[in-house]
Amino acid sequence: MAALKKNIYSISIENDRFAGDGANILQKAIQGQQFLLVGEQHGIQEVGAFTKALFLEGVPHGFEYLCFETDPFIAQKLENLVNEGLESLQAFSKELPLTIPFYNNVEDFDFLDKVLKNSQAKGSIFWGVDQVFAAAPRYLFSRLAEIAPNQEAKTLAEQYLQTGIEGFNAFIQTQDQSKSLMSLLRPEDFKKLFAAFGSEEKQESTRILKGIQKTQEIYGYYFAGKQYDNNSVRAKLMKKQFMDYYRNAQKHTPEPKVVFKFGSTHTYKGLSYYDQLDLGNMVYELAAMNGNSALYVSVLGLKGETSSGFAGKQAFDNSKNINPLILEAIQERANASKEWLLIDLKTIRHQFSKRKIAPLRDIVFNYDFLVIVPEAKPVSTFYFILFTHL
Repeated sequence: MAALKKNIYSISIENDRFAGDGANILQKAIQGQQFLLVGEQHGIQEVGAFTKALFLEGVPHGFEYLCFETDPFIAQKLENLVNEGLESLQAFSKELPLTIPFYNNVEDFDFLDKVLKNSQAKGSIFWGVDQVFAAAPRYLFSRLAEIAPNQEAKTLAEQYLQTGIEGFNAFIQTQDQSKSLMSLLRPEDFKKLFAAFGSEEKQESTRILKGIQKTQEIYGYYFAGKQYDNNSVRAKLMKKQFMDYYRNAQKHTPEPKVVFKFGSTHTYKGLSYYDQLDLGNMVYELAAMNGNSALYVSVLGLKGETSSGFAGKQAFDNSKNINPLILEAIQERANASKEWLLIDLKTIRHQFSKRKIAPLRDIVFNYDFLVIVPEAKPVSTFYFILFTHL
Protein backbone atom coordinates (compact mmCIF):
# COMPACT_ATOMS: atom_id res chain seq x y z
CA MET A 1 0.00 0.00 0.00
CA ALA A 2 2.88 2.38 0.78
CA ALA A 3 4.35 1.79 -2.67
CA LEU A 4 0.99 2.49 -4.25
CA LYS A 5 0.51 5.73 -2.33
CA LYS A 6 3.99 6.93 -3.35
CA ASN A 7 2.84 6.91 -6.96
CA ILE A 8 -0.27 9.07 -6.51
CA TYR A 9 -0.04 12.72 -7.55
CA SER A 10 -2.37 15.67 -7.94
CA ILE A 11 -3.27 16.75 -11.46
CA SER A 12 -5.41 19.65 -12.63
CA ILE A 13 -6.05 21.75 -15.73
CA GLU A 14 -5.08 25.43 -15.84
CA ASN A 15 -5.47 27.40 -19.08
CA ASP A 16 -5.88 24.11 -20.98
CA ARG A 17 -2.58 22.75 -19.69
CA PHE A 18 -1.70 20.23 -16.98
CA ALA A 19 -0.83 21.55 -13.53
CA GLY A 20 -0.13 20.01 -10.13
CA ASP A 21 2.71 17.78 -8.99
CA GLY A 22 1.71 15.12 -11.53
CA ALA A 23 1.90 17.46 -14.52
CA ASN A 24 5.61 16.99 -15.13
CA ILE A 25 5.28 13.20 -14.91
CA LEU A 26 2.52 13.15 -17.50
CA GLN A 27 4.29 15.65 -19.75
CA LYS A 28 7.43 13.51 -19.77
CA ALA A 29 5.39 10.39 -20.48
CA ILE A 30 3.94 11.99 -23.65
CA GLN A 31 7.38 12.38 -25.19
CA GLY A 32 8.34 9.71 -27.71
CA GLN A 33 4.82 8.27 -28.03
CA GLN A 34 3.00 7.70 -31.32
CA PHE A 35 -0.44 7.25 -29.78
CA LEU A 36 -2.08 8.74 -26.68
CA LEU A 37 -5.22 6.91 -25.56
CA VAL A 38 -7.85 8.16 -23.12
CA GLY A 39 -10.30 5.57 -21.83
CA GLU A 40 -13.24 7.58 -20.59
CA GLN A 41 -16.29 7.46 -18.43
CA HIS A 42 -18.91 8.91 -20.77
CA GLY A 43 -20.86 12.04 -19.91
CA ILE A 44 -18.57 13.90 -17.50
CA GLN A 45 -16.92 17.26 -18.20
CA GLU A 46 -13.53 16.31 -16.86
CA VAL A 47 -12.74 13.78 -19.61
CA GLY A 48 -13.03 16.37 -22.36
CA ALA A 49 -10.96 18.86 -20.35
CA PHE A 50 -8.28 16.23 -19.76
CA THR A 51 -8.19 15.10 -23.40
CA LYS A 52 -8.04 18.70 -24.60
CA ALA A 53 -5.00 19.33 -22.39
CA LEU A 54 -3.43 16.04 -23.51
CA PHE A 55 -3.85 16.95 -27.19
CA LEU A 56 -2.45 20.45 -26.69
CA GLU A 57 0.50 19.08 -24.71
CA GLY A 58 1.05 16.65 -27.57
CA VAL A 59 1.01 19.20 -30.41
CA PRO A 60 4.69 20.20 -29.95
CA HIS A 61 5.53 16.48 -30.15
CA GLY A 62 3.80 16.08 -33.51
CA PHE A 63 0.25 15.02 -32.55
CA GLU A 64 -2.23 16.04 -35.24
CA TYR A 65 -5.25 13.73 -35.24
CA LEU A 66 -8.13 12.92 -32.88
CA CYS A 67 -9.77 9.48 -33.11
CA PHE A 68 -13.09 9.02 -31.29
CA GLU A 69 -16.27 7.00 -30.86
CA THR A 70 -18.41 8.09 -33.81
CA ASP A 71 -18.80 6.76 -37.32
CA PRO A 72 -16.79 8.27 -40.22
CA PHE A 73 -19.76 10.18 -41.65
CA ILE A 74 -20.67 11.90 -38.38
CA ALA A 75 -16.98 12.61 -37.71
CA GLN A 76 -16.71 14.54 -40.97
CA LYS A 77 -19.97 16.38 -40.32
CA LEU A 78 -18.85 17.21 -36.79
CA GLU A 79 -15.55 18.57 -38.09
CA ASN A 80 -17.44 20.81 -40.51
CA LEU A 81 -19.87 21.99 -37.81
CA VAL A 82 -17.13 22.79 -35.30
CA ASN A 83 -15.24 24.75 -37.96
CA GLU A 84 -18.41 26.75 -38.59
CA GLY A 85 -18.95 27.48 -34.89
CA LEU A 86 -21.08 26.58 -31.87
CA GLU A 87 -24.29 27.96 -33.39
CA SER A 88 -24.00 25.55 -36.33
CA LEU A 89 -23.59 22.57 -34.01
CA GLN A 90 -26.56 23.70 -31.92
CA ALA A 91 -28.72 24.21 -35.02
CA PHE A 92 -27.85 20.76 -36.33
CA SER A 93 -28.66 19.24 -32.94
CA LYS A 94 -32.01 21.00 -32.93
CA GLU A 95 -32.86 19.77 -36.41
CA LEU A 96 -31.72 16.16 -35.83
CA PRO A 97 -31.50 15.49 -32.06
CA LEU A 98 -29.27 12.66 -30.80
CA THR A 99 -27.57 12.24 -34.18
CA ILE A 100 -24.08 12.94 -32.79
CA PRO A 101 -23.16 10.67 -29.87
CA PHE A 102 -21.11 12.12 -26.99
CA TYR A 103 -20.22 15.49 -28.54
CA ASN A 104 -23.43 17.54 -28.47
CA ASN A 105 -22.41 19.64 -25.49
CA VAL A 106 -20.83 23.00 -24.84
CA GLU A 107 -17.77 21.69 -23.00
CA ASP A 108 -16.72 19.25 -25.71
CA PHE A 109 -17.31 21.87 -28.42
CA ASP A 110 -14.50 23.89 -26.86
CA PHE A 111 -12.32 20.77 -26.74
CA LEU A 112 -12.96 19.93 -30.41
CA ASP A 113 -12.54 23.55 -31.46
CA LYS A 114 -9.10 23.70 -29.79
CA VAL A 115 -8.08 20.48 -31.55
CA LEU A 116 -8.98 21.87 -34.97
CA LYS A 117 -7.30 25.21 -34.34
CA ASN A 118 -4.05 23.65 -33.14
CA SER A 119 -3.65 20.71 -35.52
CA GLN A 120 -1.40 21.09 -38.53
CA ALA A 121 -2.76 17.95 -40.20
CA LYS A 122 -3.75 17.70 -43.84
CA GLY A 123 -7.06 16.02 -44.60
CA SER A 124 -9.51 14.84 -41.93
CA ILE A 125 -8.43 15.70 -38.38
CA PHE A 126 -11.35 13.90 -36.71
CA TRP A 127 -11.25 10.13 -37.21
CA GLY A 128 -14.58 8.43 -36.52
CA VAL A 129 -14.09 4.67 -36.55
CA ASP A 130 -17.20 3.31 -34.84
CA GLN A 131 -20.46 1.90 -36.18
CA VAL A 132 -23.29 4.20 -37.23
CA PHE A 133 -25.16 5.44 -34.16
CA ALA A 134 -28.79 4.28 -33.92
CA ALA A 135 -30.23 7.79 -34.40
CA ALA A 136 -27.86 8.82 -37.21
CA PRO A 137 -29.63 7.37 -40.31
CA ARG A 138 -31.82 10.48 -40.51
CA TYR A 139 -28.71 12.54 -41.24
CA LEU A 140 -27.29 9.88 -43.54
CA PHE A 141 -30.42 9.81 -45.69
CA SER A 142 -30.46 13.60 -45.83
CA ARG A 143 -26.87 13.36 -47.04
CA LEU A 144 -27.85 10.75 -49.61
CA ALA A 145 -30.54 13.12 -50.88
CA GLU A 146 -27.84 15.82 -51.28
CA ILE A 147 -25.49 13.62 -53.31
CA ALA A 148 -28.14 11.68 -55.26
CA PRO A 149 -27.13 11.09 -58.90
CA ASN A 150 -30.64 11.81 -60.20
CA GLN A 151 -34.13 12.85 -59.14
CA GLU A 152 -35.32 9.27 -58.69
CA ALA A 153 -32.55 8.53 -56.18
CA LYS A 154 -33.12 11.86 -54.42
CA THR A 155 -36.84 11.15 -54.02
CA LEU A 156 -36.11 7.68 -52.66
CA ALA A 157 -33.64 9.04 -50.10
CA GLU A 158 -36.13 11.70 -49.02
CA GLN A 159 -38.77 9.02 -48.48
CA TYR A 160 -36.47 7.08 -46.15
CA LEU A 161 -35.51 10.33 -44.41
CA GLN A 162 -39.17 11.00 -43.64
CA THR A 163 -39.59 7.44 -42.36
CA GLY A 164 -36.55 7.98 -40.16
CA ILE A 165 -37.92 11.21 -38.71
CA GLU A 166 -41.27 9.60 -37.96
CA GLY A 167 -39.56 6.57 -36.42
CA PHE A 168 -37.34 8.73 -34.23
CA ASN A 169 -40.29 10.73 -32.95
CA ALA A 170 -42.16 7.49 -32.22
CA PHE A 171 -39.14 6.14 -30.36
CA ILE A 172 -38.96 9.27 -28.19
CA GLN A 173 -42.62 8.82 -27.31
CA THR A 174 -42.63 5.05 -26.75
CA GLN A 175 -38.95 3.97 -26.35
CA ASP A 176 -39.80 1.22 -28.86
CA GLN A 177 -36.62 0.45 -30.86
CA SER A 178 -38.62 -1.42 -33.51
CA LYS A 179 -39.96 1.88 -34.81
CA SER A 180 -36.50 3.29 -35.62
CA LEU A 181 -35.28 3.38 -39.20
CA MET A 182 -32.32 1.17 -38.29
CA SER A 183 -34.81 -1.54 -37.28
CA LEU A 184 -37.19 -1.01 -40.19
CA LEU A 185 -34.71 -1.34 -43.05
CA ARG A 186 -34.83 -4.73 -44.80
CA PRO A 187 -32.64 -6.40 -47.48
CA GLU A 188 -35.14 -5.40 -50.15
CA ASP A 189 -34.74 -1.74 -49.08
CA PHE A 190 -30.99 -1.89 -49.58
CA LYS A 191 -31.45 -3.62 -52.93
CA LYS A 192 -33.67 -0.74 -54.02
CA LEU A 193 -31.23 1.87 -52.70
CA PHE A 194 -28.15 0.34 -54.32
CA ALA A 195 -30.06 0.11 -57.61
CA ALA A 196 -30.81 3.83 -57.39
CA PHE A 197 -27.40 5.02 -56.17
CA GLY A 198 -25.08 2.40 -57.64
CA SER A 199 -22.59 0.30 -55.71
CA GLU A 200 -19.18 1.61 -56.77
CA GLU A 201 -16.89 1.03 -53.79
CA LYS A 202 -15.39 4.53 -53.74
CA GLN A 203 -18.74 6.33 -53.85
CA GLU A 204 -19.82 8.10 -50.68
CA SER A 205 -23.32 6.68 -51.09
CA THR A 206 -21.97 3.12 -51.17
CA ARG A 207 -19.95 3.67 -48.01
CA ILE A 208 -22.98 5.15 -46.25
CA LEU A 209 -25.30 2.29 -47.18
CA LYS A 210 -22.73 -0.36 -46.31
CA GLY A 211 -22.08 1.43 -43.02
CA ILE A 212 -25.76 1.20 -42.13
CA GLN A 213 -25.85 -2.48 -43.13
CA LYS A 214 -22.85 -3.27 -40.92
CA THR A 215 -24.42 -1.43 -38.03
CA GLN A 216 -27.60 -3.45 -38.41
CA GLU A 217 -25.51 -6.59 -38.09
CA ILE A 218 -23.81 -5.31 -34.93
CA TYR A 219 -27.05 -4.19 -33.28
CA GLY A 220 -28.65 -7.47 -34.36
CA TYR A 221 -26.18 -9.46 -32.27
CA TYR A 222 -26.87 -7.19 -29.29
CA PHE A 223 -30.65 -7.58 -29.41
CA ALA A 224 -30.27 -11.34 -29.93
CA GLY A 225 -28.27 -11.54 -26.69
CA LYS A 226 -25.03 -12.43 -28.53
CA GLN A 227 -22.84 -9.99 -26.64
CA TYR A 228 -19.53 -11.56 -27.63
CA ASP A 229 -20.38 -11.40 -31.34
CA ASN A 230 -21.67 -7.85 -30.95
CA ASN A 231 -18.40 -6.65 -29.42
CA SER A 232 -16.20 -8.76 -31.69
CA VAL A 233 -17.68 -7.48 -34.95
CA ARG A 234 -17.71 -3.92 -33.63
CA ALA A 235 -14.04 -4.12 -32.60
CA LYS A 236 -13.05 -5.44 -36.03
CA LEU A 237 -14.94 -2.58 -37.68
CA MET A 238 -13.14 -0.02 -35.51
CA LYS A 239 -9.76 -1.49 -36.42
CA LYS A 240 -10.55 -1.59 -40.13
CA GLN A 241 -11.82 1.99 -40.23
CA PHE A 242 -8.90 3.23 -38.13
CA MET A 243 -6.46 1.72 -40.62
CA ASP A 244 -8.31 3.42 -43.49
CA TYR A 245 -7.65 6.80 -41.85
CA TYR A 246 -4.13 5.82 -40.84
CA ARG A 247 -3.06 4.77 -44.32
CA ASN A 248 -4.52 7.92 -45.80
CA ALA A 249 -2.63 10.06 -43.25
CA GLN A 250 0.58 8.22 -44.13
CA LYS A 251 0.47 9.96 -47.51
CA HIS A 252 1.48 13.10 -45.59
CA THR A 253 3.25 11.69 -42.51
CA PRO A 254 4.95 8.26 -42.41
CA GLU A 255 4.00 7.64 -38.76
CA PRO A 256 0.90 9.73 -37.92
CA LYS A 257 0.48 10.67 -34.26
CA VAL A 258 -3.03 10.26 -32.91
CA VAL A 259 -4.91 11.04 -29.68
CA PHE A 260 -7.80 8.67 -28.88
CA LYS A 261 -10.91 9.25 -26.74
CA PHE A 262 -13.17 6.21 -26.28
CA GLY A 263 -15.15 4.40 -23.64
CA SER A 264 -12.59 2.64 -21.45
CA THR A 265 -13.23 -0.90 -22.67
CA HIS A 266 -12.08 0.04 -26.20
CA THR A 267 -8.70 1.38 -25.07
CA TYR A 268 -7.32 -1.59 -23.11
CA LYS A 269 -3.96 -3.16 -23.75
CA GLY A 270 -4.74 -6.88 -23.79
CA LEU A 271 -8.22 -8.36 -23.47
CA SER A 272 -10.90 -5.77 -22.87
CA TYR A 273 -13.68 -5.86 -20.30
CA TYR A 274 -15.74 -7.64 -22.97
CA ASP A 275 -12.97 -10.16 -23.75
CA GLN A 276 -11.91 -8.52 -27.01
CA LEU A 277 -8.53 -7.57 -28.41
CA ASP A 278 -10.01 -4.18 -29.16
CA LEU A 279 -8.77 -1.06 -30.92
CA GLY A 280 -6.55 -0.09 -28.00
CA ASN A 281 -4.62 -3.33 -28.18
CA MET A 282 -4.19 -3.07 -31.96
CA VAL A 283 -2.61 0.39 -31.83
CA TYR A 284 -0.26 -0.78 -29.05
CA GLU A 285 1.04 -3.44 -31.43
CA LEU A 286 1.07 -1.00 -34.36
CA ALA A 287 3.22 1.45 -32.42
CA ALA A 288 5.58 -1.37 -31.42
CA MET A 289 5.89 -2.50 -35.05
CA ASN A 290 6.89 1.07 -35.92
CA GLY A 291 9.54 1.06 -33.20
CA ASN A 292 7.39 3.46 -31.16
CA SER A 293 5.09 3.20 -28.15
CA ALA A 294 1.65 4.27 -26.95
CA LEU A 295 0.44 5.81 -23.69
CA TYR A 296 -2.78 4.70 -21.99
CA VAL A 297 -4.78 6.77 -19.50
CA SER A 298 -8.10 5.88 -17.87
CA VAL A 299 -10.18 8.83 -16.61
CA LEU A 300 -13.21 8.31 -14.39
CA GLY A 301 -15.15 9.94 -11.61
CA LEU A 302 -15.26 8.53 -8.11
CA LYS A 303 -18.65 10.09 -7.48
CA GLY A 304 -20.76 12.81 -9.06
CA GLU A 305 -23.15 13.15 -11.97
CA THR A 306 -23.01 12.02 -15.58
CA SER A 307 -25.38 12.91 -18.40
CA SER A 308 -26.60 11.37 -21.64
CA GLY A 309 -29.04 12.39 -24.33
CA PHE A 310 -31.47 9.66 -23.33
CA ALA A 311 -31.49 9.50 -19.55
CA GLY A 312 -30.52 13.03 -18.54
CA LYS A 313 -28.34 13.69 -15.52
CA GLN A 314 -27.72 10.73 -13.26
CA ALA A 315 -25.83 10.44 -9.99
CA PHE A 316 -23.19 7.72 -9.83
CA ASP A 317 -20.83 6.16 -7.33
CA ASN A 318 -17.90 4.21 -8.77
CA SER A 319 -16.43 3.24 -5.42
CA LYS A 320 -17.60 -0.35 -5.91
CA ASN A 321 -16.13 -0.52 -9.41
CA ILE A 322 -12.63 0.73 -8.60
CA ASN A 323 -10.03 -1.82 -7.55
CA PRO A 324 -10.27 -2.11 -3.74
CA LEU A 325 -6.52 -1.57 -3.24
CA ILE A 326 -6.57 1.59 -5.32
CA LEU A 327 -9.71 2.82 -3.60
CA GLU A 328 -8.08 2.32 -0.20
CA ALA A 329 -4.95 4.16 -1.35
CA ILE A 330 -6.84 7.23 -2.61
CA GLN A 331 -9.73 7.36 -0.14
CA GLU A 332 -8.16 9.72 2.38
CA ARG A 333 -7.02 12.24 -0.24
CA ALA A 334 -10.30 11.99 -2.17
CA ASN A 335 -12.30 12.70 0.98
CA ALA A 336 -10.09 15.60 2.04
CA SER A 337 -9.93 17.40 -1.28
CA LYS A 338 -11.66 17.65 -4.65
CA GLU A 339 -8.31 17.57 -6.48
CA TRP A 340 -7.90 15.10 -9.33
CA LEU A 341 -5.57 12.22 -8.58
CA LEU A 342 -3.05 10.79 -11.05
CA ILE A 343 -1.84 7.25 -10.33
CA ASP A 344 1.32 6.17 -12.13
CA LEU A 345 0.56 2.52 -12.85
CA LYS A 346 3.72 1.99 -14.93
CA THR A 347 5.93 2.39 -11.90
CA ILE A 348 3.84 0.02 -9.79
CA ARG A 349 4.43 -2.82 -12.29
CA HIS A 350 8.09 -2.92 -11.33
CA GLN A 351 7.66 -2.53 -7.57
CA PHE A 352 5.43 -5.48 -6.85
CA SER A 353 6.19 -9.18 -6.94
CA LYS A 354 3.98 -11.36 -9.15
CA ARG A 355 2.05 -12.54 -6.10
CA LYS A 356 1.47 -9.06 -4.73
CA ILE A 357 0.51 -7.50 -8.03
CA ALA A 358 -2.14 -10.16 -8.77
CA PRO A 359 -5.06 -8.18 -7.27
CA LEU A 360 -4.04 -5.18 -9.38
CA ARG A 361 -3.02 -7.03 -12.52
CA ASP A 362 -5.80 -5.93 -14.87
CA ILE A 363 -5.67 -2.19 -14.24
CA VAL A 364 -1.88 -2.05 -13.89
CA PHE A 365 -1.27 -3.70 -17.26
CA ASN A 366 -4.28 -2.37 -19.16
CA TYR A 367 -3.36 1.26 -18.51
CA ASP A 368 -0.27 3.35 -17.75
CA PHE A 369 -2.03 6.04 -15.73
CA LEU A 370 -5.32 6.26 -13.89
CA VAL A 371 -6.93 9.67 -13.31
CA ILE A 372 -9.64 9.76 -10.67
CA VAL A 373 -11.96 12.75 -10.29
CA PRO A 374 -13.40 12.72 -6.73
CA GLU A 375 -16.49 14.70 -7.72
CA ALA A 376 -17.34 14.72 -11.43
CA LYS A 377 -19.67 17.14 -13.20
CA PRO A 378 -22.04 16.22 -16.07
CA VAL A 379 -21.58 17.65 -19.55
CA SER A 380 -24.13 20.28 -20.56
CA THR A 381 -25.79 18.50 -23.45
CA PHE A 382 -28.13 20.16 -25.93
CA TYR A 383 -30.54 17.21 -25.89
CA PHE A 384 -32.65 17.85 -22.82
CA ILE A 385 -33.75 21.31 -23.95
CA LEU A 386 -34.60 19.92 -27.36
CA PHE A 387 -36.74 17.08 -26.06
CA THR A 388 -39.18 19.54 -24.55
CA HIS A 389 -39.87 20.88 -28.06
CA LEU A 390 -40.46 17.58 -29.88
